[in-house]
Amino acid sequence: MNKHNNIKPTASQHQVIQRQWHHRLFQSVGSMILLLTLLTSCALPQVSAEDRIFLDFSLDFLGEYSLANTTQFNNNSIGRLSAITYEIPGYSNSTTEGIHFYALTQNQDDNSARFYTLKFDLNSPENTRLNQIKIENETVLKGQDGQPLLLTTTHPESLAFSPRNSLFIATENTVEEQSLPLIGEYDLKTGQLRNTIPIPPSYFPAIEDGKQQQGIQANSGFKAMSIAPDGFSPGGQDPFRLFTSTEVPLVQDRDEKIGTKLRILHYVIADRASFLVSENLYPLEAEETSPNQLIDLVALNQGGYFLSLEQSANSSQIYQVFTGDATDTSRIASLRGELRKVQPMRKKLLLDLNQLNISLHPLTSMTLGPRLPSGNQSLLLMSEDDSQTTQFLLFSLKQT
Repeated sequence: MNKHNNIKPTASQHQVIQRQWHHRLFQSVGSMILLLTLLTSCALPQVSAEDRIFLDFSLDFLGEYSLANTTQFNNNSIGRLSAITYEIPGYSNSTTEGIHFYALTQNQDDNSARFYTLKFDLNSPENTRLNQIKIENETVLKGQDGQPLLLTTTHPESLAFSPRNSLFIATENTVEEQSLPLIGEYDLKTGQLRNTIPIPPSYFPAIEDGKQQQGIQANSGFKAMSIAPDGFSPGGQDPFRLFTSTEVPLVQDRDEKIGTKLRILHYVIADRASFLVSENLYPLEAEETSPNQLIDLVALNQGGYFLSLEQSANSSQIYQVFTGDATDTSRIASLRGELRKVQPMRKKLLLDLNQLNISLHPLTSMTLGPRLPSGNQSLLLMSEDDSQTTQFLLFSLKQT
């Protein structure tokens, strides 16, 4: 046995050790108190659970460009451009060098509904802005019978570029006010209608005693439309997702005082069939008794995330939208009243366009564009100035 194991400290030594232990304890406690004091005294940001749902995005305004509606192409003026979409490169056979968009026109010169192919010119990385927009081609839209769609009877509302070398376009019948809008797939080269998307029966107008009881309101068809970028595959063989919504609520969803409850339709577009996956409640903002309108919707690469563009008589806003935990409303007959068991799509204001301090005209469309030299995603907004000029607003969408 080691004899040193039997050595015990004297009383004085024991007191010294005890004082040293107490001193270290007081130092440790004091340090903890000081640390806690510093932490609590700092103004740490309080992040709510809902805020953590959203992605960290910012939008930087890069500039604007105006295109006169009297601009000539094939001896006709281009007229009003009502909607725009970007051609994602690499999957479309028609992709050529340059940055291409497609825009619906409401040109009345020859009374035919059509879309234009636009080539955008962006400046150098040091000064990214819209430098020029060139019209490269026009394509007349044709119905199932192969005949051109006439603007006197058809109103093109929205469009989205698809990986199947086609455009999905929503149109309204301008002759019969209560007729159902059509969502069709049109060939990118010929403009011929290929297929149509089934629309839920709740969207069909129903009239009782001369009053509409359900369905899409007159002249308020499918204004917002987007195809999820993560569904693009070579040749367009894989199924992809399409999202669309009317610009104002359905008749059966309007509350007495104000209507702010939209339904966002989520479709899967497959090779031989298109079917509705779900439907979610999108809450519109409102100014007193005047609700906003949903101008457009853009699906992001991150599943379940969107950008939405809303507009009122006095303002316009871009929101980040999350739909991951939203309730499927496809089997709910009416969205009127308080909906305690319905989780709507979540929204977060990304940009109030009034803060740009520029002259804003009524907005008509929004789309993602190409990657900018900085590596950020571009975002393009389109508006019209009293049917004389189409205005394009370019933004840099940055995720940190």
